Amino acid sequence: MIFFCFFAIIIISLYIIYVIILRLVIMNKIYTLFFILLLFSTSQAQRWKSERISVLFGSGTNQFMGDLGGGSQDAAHFLGIRDMDFENTRPTMQAGIRYRIIKDLAVAPTFSYAYLKASDASSGSVGRLSRNLSFHTNIWELGVQFEYSFIPEKELARYTFSSLRAAKKLSAYALLGGGALYYNPKTELDGETYVLRDLHTEGQGMESYEYEGETITPDEPYSMIAGYLSVGVGVKYAINRRWGIGLEMSNRFTTTDYLDDAHDRYYNNHSDPIAAALADRHYAIAFDDQGVGTVVYEPTSNFPTGNKYRGDPNYKDAYIFTFIKGYYKLKNTIKSMPKF
Repeated sequence: MIFFCFFAIIIISLYIIYVIILRLVIMNKIYTLFFILLLFSTSQAQRWKSERISVLFGSGTNQFMGDLGGGSQDAAHFLGIRDMDFENTRPTMQAGIRYRIIKDLAVAPTFSYAYLKASDASSGSVGRLSRNLSFHTNIWELGVQFEYSFIPEKELARYTFSSLRAAKKLSAYALLGGGALYYNPKTELDGETYVLRDLHTEGQGMESYEYEGETITPDEPYSMIAGYLSVGVGVKYAINRRWGIGLEMSNRFTTTDYLDDAHDRYYNNHSDPIAAALADRHYAIAFDDQGVGTVVYEPTSNFPTGNKYRGDPNYKDAYIFTFIKGYYKLKNTIKSMPKF
């Protein structure tokens, strides 16, 4: 009997030890699995830090939003779609570096080139058609833009057991930026190209004059360097872990009203015949009994100096950039970061 009790105690003790060891092993596996998952999650959450720098390059189009050209009605300032003039749409290019400051906020210094063009001849507005002005200019921009991803970028793992759906590779951002630009408006007359700033078409730098009892002082010659503020949105698609492609549209609001050389009043006291010819090129308008105007494409006498308006001085010039962009993430390995 004593032997049986002793044997039972040994068996129970061994069973308890077995259960304790088994539970320790199981708990250790759980802790280990939990640790691995936590480590993987942390690694994934922080992976953006190893891919925070990207090279970007883009190509697209631009639309001028100023005094010249435009749609069939009077100017619709700021984001007026009716001012779109697709006949004078011209190319734009951009290159830069994108750096993610934090996970959803990036900064991108950029260098952009655009060829802007607008012509009253392509407008459907009778007033603009009769004014008959045109211009073109190269735009060189140096600036920076901040991008906030309201649909965050997803970090693609190096190895994955399932493919991500296309929607998960999409991200979207709003942008705000600014910088400086260089421009030099030109136009053509009888097959020759002329720099408009040199001709002082609105009397820039000339003496004051009287117009209908008002003393008018022309502006000083305008600078060919101006500032701009950019506002826009964009979407990106991750092709793979390194490469991405995107579409971006932004409006550039500038600090000048002379991108197209049209700002305010006519000035026709030029001694230079070329300046006089390019300062006022308007045609007459004939009105029918219903008051509907039709442009008469024949030579007509110039407006008197001071006549309103060759341009609208109340609004600065603007233009819209639309880019298709490519992105390449540069390697920035953090040695202490686990790799999965």
